[in-house]
Amino acid sequence: MDLLNDEPRILFRKFLVPAVSSAVAVAIYSFVDTIVIGQSVGADGTAACAVVLPIFTIAGFVALLCGVGGSVFMSKSRGEGRQEKGDAYYTAALLYVGIITILMWVLGVMFQIPLYRLFGADDALLPYALDYGKWIFGAFPSFVFVTFLGCFIRTDGSPRFVMAVTFIGGLINMIGDIVLVFPLGMGMEGAAIATASGSVIQSILLIGYILLGKTTLKIAKPFKWFSAVRKISVVGFGAGISQIAMTVITFIINNQIMKYSGTAALAIYGLLCTIAALFLSIFSGIGQAAQPIVSANFGAGQRDRYRMIAKIGMQTAFVFGIISFAVCALFPSQIIWLFMKETPEVAEIAPYIIRVYAISFLPMAINMFSTAYLQSVTKAVSSTVISLLRGLILTSILLYVMPLFLGSSGIWWAVTIAESLTAAVAVICMIPWIKKD
Repeated sequence: MDLLNDEPRILFRKFLVPAVSSAVAVAIYSFVDTIVIGQSVGADGTAACAVVLPIFTIAGFVALLCGVGGSVFMSKSRGEGRQEKGDAYYTAALLYVGIITILMWVLGVMFQIPLYRLFGADDALLPYALDYGKWIFGAFPSFVFVTFLGCFIRTDGSPRFVMAVTFIGGLINMIGDIVLVFPLGMGMEGAAIATASGSVIQSILLIGYILLGKTTLKIAKPFKWFSAVRKISVVGFGAGISQIAMTVITFIINNQIMKYSGTAALAIYGLLCTIAALFLSIFSGIGQAAQPIVSANFGAGQRDRYRMIAKIGMQTAFVFGIISFAVCALFPSQIIWLFMKETPEVAEIAPYIIRVYAISFLPMAINMFSTAYLQSVTKAVSSTVISLLRGLILTSILLYVMPLFLGSSGIWWAVTIAESLTAAVAVICMIPWIKKD
């Protein structure tokens, strides 16, 4: 693929289909995890998944911080015709992600129980969280490198290979779930082993693809190491902070739910996390499809081409946002039936919670694409502001304020209102990149 000369709409589709397909595949595999846990272990198992979720979001933060920032500058340098400089950014990002991953891995293994307590695990949920989390922490580096390497291999021009690897890893996860949880009766541990195994296989395949010379990615001596890391961090922070903010928000929501509702609502939030992960991944995939094209053409100074991608991407995000909302709003009872053994309490409160939460998917789609696009044109401040508003500032404030007036309903409306207010800011930031001079 020629990022600088091929028709932008065709290029966008070539990146979009693998990115969205991979996102859907990952979500389906996560669905299987949640379903087998919900059907075999019950609501406590599903609630424990919500407690362990921050492990995945921390891995995502590290991967996107280094992967998005590094791949944007690599692609921009290549667009400028400076291949060696692009290789240096790749190498700097690789060393950077390795250092952070080892540090996070060691700390996580050492402080698992305090972490689960922090995220809402009581004495009843803690054993389930430990059974699941110890295997996920054991494979923590693979979760980081799957996302990190995917950013670079996709930008290098092999989005279909990343998609194929995702399918393979996910298939291993699904088969492991079905075999280990039900016939072998391994419960939470079985589901965790299946998830970890799929991730490890994915990371091995991606590393092998690079080592066999199937990409143009090359190790080069980083020049101005600290400057490169600073630039990577500034641009990648907008993507990464959305993950770490999710960890903070999970902590707040889990504790607010236990304060105003109880375990049944926490179990519903556990499955909502899985559903939201599907749509969040799709929205992120739309941004990932745009990033290589935008950053390369931005580096080459081809304004019409990267502005066209802004329009196409915003339209695509809007359509996917509408579809995501409609699915949840129309079929809340079916979603509950699919994911867990339904109790009378869950059946009573779930449809309202799911429908209110689903409203947030439309503005979320706009926010995610805007963040990715602004990173691609190195507008780090704007992308970070959007990420912080939706992921941390507005959401955390509203999660504490709104339940004071609306009780438990305020928890779900807080997320929707925060995403909507942020979307207004995102549209304002995107207008200069869409309109003609």
